Amino acid sequence: MSHETNTPASAGHGSSNTGTSLYIILTVTAALTAATAAQTSLLLTLPPWAMFMGWVAYFTRRPSAAEGFQTWVCTIFGLCVGAAATLAVPLLAPTLGSVAFPLVVLCVALLVISMRGLPVLSNLLGYFIGMITFFAAHIEPELSSIAKLGSATAIGSIAGWLVQTVEKKVRSILPA
Repeated sequence: MSHETNTPASAGHGSSNTGTSLYIILTVTAALTAATAAQTSLLLTLPPWAMFMGWVAYFTRRPSAAEGFQTWVCTIFGLCVGAAATLAVPLLAPTLGSVAFPLVVLCVALLVISMRGLPVLSNLLGYFIGMITFFAAHIEPELSSIAKLGSATAIGSIAGWLVQTVEKKVRSILPA
């Protein structure tokens, strides 16, 4: 899943058989991890598509446990911002009319985009993935909704970390 393993040719510079084998091992590992994470989501009554949002979020930065956790926290904040925006528009609409929606979008964009300057939680894509996940779920803006989607994205982030960790281990064992 790393950025270095996008094609069989780039899987290794040694023998093509070893490179192909490495590519196949890493591909099957990622696919099995995806299937397991999706089934785990279903068993926990969490949306598998939201799990994949967490997986995508994990790989928006250099793959590592620390970066993955920070990105997941940004995703959770994004879920919260999405829920707040969902609450704000109908609250402001009676007073502001059709201006309520663009005003809320402006405020949300200013908040989220400015957070890219934070020293640790600076993953702008993580925030947006969280907001997109919340809006795509079409669920009520409640703490239980954020917990449900946050749990699903956590499974995805853990799956991404697992794939990256296994890949690193396999690459250290097999010659590339």
